[in-house]
Amino acid sequence: MSTYKNAVEVEIRERRLGSVLNYHGDLESLINKSKERSLCANCANYEQCGNCGQENAATLTTWIKDSVVINHSPIGCGLDSIIYAASVRENAEGQDRTVKRLSTNLQEKDTIYGASRKLEETIDEAVKRFSPRVIFILSSCVMGIIGDDLESVANEKEAEHQIPIVPIYCEGFKSKMWSSGFDAAYHGIFRKLVREPKKKQTDLVNVFNFSGVDRLSELLGKIGLRTNYVTAFSTLEGIAEMSEATCSAQFCDTLSSYITTVLEEKYGVTKVKNAPPFGLKWTDDWLKEIGELTGRREEVLQVIDREHKRIEPELEKYRNILRGKKAFIMTGDQFAFQLANAVKDLEMEVVGITTLHHDQVPDGKDEYGALDKYRDDHGNFGKVNVCAKQPFQSFKIMKDANPDVLICRHPGVENVAIRLGIPVVPEGDKNFSIAYDGLIKLAKRITRALRTKKVITNLSQHIKLPYTDWWQNEIDDPYYFERT
Repeated sequence: MSTYKNAVEVEIRERRLGSVLNYHGDLESLINKSKERSLCANCANYEQCGNCGQENAATLTTWIKDSVVINHSPIGCGLDSIIYAASVRENAEGQDRTVKRLSTNLQEKDTIYGASRKLEETIDEAVKRFSPRVIFILSSCVMGIIGDDLESVANEKEAEHQIPIVPIYCEGFKSKMWSSGFDAAYHGIFRKLVREPKKKQTDLVNVFNFSGVDRLSELLGKIGLRTNYVTAFSTLEGIAEMSEATCSAQFCDTLSSYITTVLEEKYGVTKVKNAPPFGLKWTDDWLKEIGELTGRREEVLQVIDREHKRIEPELEKYRNILRGKKAFIMTGDQFAFQLANAVKDLEMEVVGITTLHHDQVPDGKDEYGALDKYRDDHGNFGKVNVCAKQPFQSFKIMKDANPDVLICRHPGVENVAIRLGIPVVPEGDKNFSIAYDGLIKLAKRITRALRTKKVITNLSQHIKLPYTDWWQNEIDDPYYFERT
């Protein structure tokens, strides 16, 4: 069955992939229950925090060059994503740092009389103020309730201004999985901006990443390949030619499993099936697959041999420092196991893996990527949690694991670890620890974090946790509220 549907909206992850926000058990059971699709998608009785899919849709579209993003929403919607987009642009070397975002500023009367006219005026203002090459319209909960016809407005204004205007249907109330916002954005991008392929570019590889930092062009360049980074800081030309690449590489199924699957189904752009390049063997396997797909098998084998010899002395130095240290990983679904594999390559002990959500049925494939590969390489793992950044749960999970260091994706979780006296390695950029150089960088960062142990411990002794003695000391089960 085709993943792509010729419709204005993509199906949310709960229905399409059976995504869940709660699980506690071992890796083998997680994989087996997922294959049966028997995990409960809506079993959380209590949540302390969450995210909106509109934010994720906004981050992908805001970073496209020469774009303007319009939030068809009240003024407060999307504030977090604006701040995040601005911070990423500030840290993006050589990139445009201007965040071009407008809001239709929906009011109470707009929910009664409709707001299509407001949207038309905002599009006109965006063209007048920024002269963009593309405009994205992000729907909101309010828009979804009042039912404005985004397609008609977008088509009319597209003809008037002669630029693509792309509706993105990402109302937050539709899905508890904020990752549904990534799918919504890529669905709009695919149906409006990706062109029919004119020719196959045998040396071109699509690279889907989150924050636009290029850490692969040099490595893939050694085997004669070019990288097409999408969508962060990509051009419209780069987006249009995604259909002409030989293959697509992704480092986060949460981010790009939908678009890579659709490109493979519709245009034959093969999705790289091996787990992403985190750790030595996984990087070798990943490169070998790309070499087979692009007809560069011998070149890849030569590069692998040279890279191993180059990094081995420094890698061994850090292994001697980190060997036996305990690490806890808390990041996105597949990403957590990718980082755990890299940590194992540093000869550290993994004492806990917590993912922020879990997709039971991956887009377009039967295998489970990093989860299957981690189990095959390292055996079953008994302490896997799915916990959607809930601090009250994270506190108990981490306290029980008692790691030497936490590696985490989202900064809000760092506070929980520091309050427990656990040093933290923030892993905000999914590209930072990839491939051979990335493994060394991860080792350096963990080593630096471990040096902060004394000050972190001192801080923890002077910080009061915001939880009752009942929750801290009497309740052992972090999933107590899901079981009552």
